[in-house]
Amino acid sequence: MNKNFEIRLTKSISWDASEAINALIAGSRGMGKSYMTMALMLRLANLSPPAQIFGIDFKQSDISRLNKLLPDGRIAAEKDEIFNLLNRFIELMKKRRDFINSKSKFGATANGLKMPLFYLIYDEYGAFTSVLSNKEKKEHDALLSQIMLLGRQYNFGIILISQQVSVGNSGLNSNLKEQCGLIIHMGTATKEALRITFGNEIALYNNYLGVGEGQLWMQGVTNGFTLPFVAEDLSNVDLWLAFKDVFADSQNDERYLYMMD
Repeated sequence: MNKNFEIRLTKSISWDASEAINALIAGSRGMGKSYMTMALMLRLANLSPPAQIFGIDFKQSDISRLNKLLPDGRIAAEKDEIFNLLNRFIELMKKRRDFINSKSKFGATANGLKMPLFYLIYDEYGAFTSVLSNKEKKEHDALLSQIMLLGRQYNFGIILISQQVSVGNSGLNSNLKEQCGLIIHMGTATKEALRITFGNEIALYNNYLGVGEGQLWMQGVTNGFTLPFVAEDLSNVDLWLAFKDVFADSQNDERYLYMMD
């Protein structure tokens, strides 16, 4: 595990955010999905070097408000903005790819060079894809595919958040879901809902889980089962001030795009 990108999820489990770089967070409304996402965002931004945070929030909830704290163009809520941000994120990824290829030894990766993470937080992607035409959905999925299939080599990743994880139609393309190295489901759900989230091959934790509790699967760590956990308690944290403080001088495309250890 690369200690530069390690994020503690439980007392015994840490997430290497550059290794299992794409993540999926599911769960019903009120089960702690948003707080789990906020906790991960804060920890990502507090890494050294800090992760660069981008966000898509079609429902215009908490993540969209961070546009007041992040550089211009980092947050998208309207359809055109979302497509523009996905394209911009890919352009940045390709710039880093070209930089690594021209400045580093053959076989070098952003992880090995300890280059900062770039993360796109995509809240309630199903709400957005449900309003797209078939043509727009194909374009959208093609953009996501570029990020999720190619981003790991360049430390570009996505955290997808959804109340219900469905595959096909307006849901998540099954090929993209397979690219998620960290999958979390917050709160209690039916066995059918958990199977949609984790798949049929993973042994599930079947006991009751309340608000702020969940189960997770991590590639190469939990193997063929999920583990229950309690999310970080943020009830006494002023999240706005916390984000304002951590984003104050840590978010800059050009400064961190080409930074190497």
